[in-house]
Amino acid sequence: MFITYTILSRLSVSGAKYLWPEWDRFRSAPHEAGEADLTIHIQAHRPVKYGLELMGEQPGPLALRCGDALVAANADWSRASVTLLEGSEGLVGALSGLLLTHLSTRHGLLIHASLVETPRGGLLFVGPSGIGKTTQAELWQRHRGACIINGDMVLLQETAQGFVGAGSPWHGSSPYCENRQVALAAMIVLEQAKENCILPLRCAAAVEHVMRSLFLPVWYEQGVSAACDTLGRLLAQVPVYHLACRPEEAAVALLEKTIRENAASGDNAV
Repeated sequence: MFITYTILSRLSVSGAKYLWPEWDRFRSAPHEAGEADLTIHIQAHRPVKYGLELMGEQPGPLALRCGDALVAANADWSRASVTLLEGSEGLVGALSGLLLTHLSTRHGLLIHASLVETPRGGLLFVGPSGIGKTTQAELWQRHRGACIINGDMVLLQETAQGFVGAGSPWHGSSPYCENRQVALAAMIVLEQAKENCILPLRCAAAVEHVMRSLFLPVWYEQGVSAACDTLGRLLAQVPVYHLACRPEEAAVALLEKTIRENAASGDNAV
């Protein structure tokens, strides 16, 4: 039986019993099912015929392996299969890889970041693990009533109205995992510091910092090229700031003031 989920794209999944509970938050109502953009077949049982282990339908032409999960997809990444070889630990990486590849040629990106929804729009906190992305998101939640959409893995997509950030079922060690979308207001590259200081990041510096947190489907040349084009438009439309900060409300106030003043002046940081 196929079950439909919406994670920016419409996904039709068979073998949904192997998915973790967070996926239920992205499940589409029956009347919203429509035609799937990406069809995924997940299976663990593999019949053996004449001593040959059958992997089931493999769309091809590309096959990847993530731990104990074997992934195959068709040429435009609209149909795929995941075969669980031993257990299901590799399913997390397999499905995230599938979706980021599928979205790469559909104006979508996957980034290691925390996303909060504020009255001014979405704030995307970017940086390596341990830099304080979740801490800053929680400060906005505590002091400004912001909603933390995801604390680890965020999907971005270009729409006719601009770029949006969206939650995903992948949230790492962070507890935050919401099925919400928000128009992006700013991207913030974090650095821990003894004093709070914020500066705009422009051109090459913005590309360098954001690229460090971006996942690219390096196994799919067309997808990498398309994702880089999408990134270029993202940085041209959404301001990027470097925030050196302490884990305190003053950092929230500084960022809030900067976004407000730049919005009033019409200044885009890139």
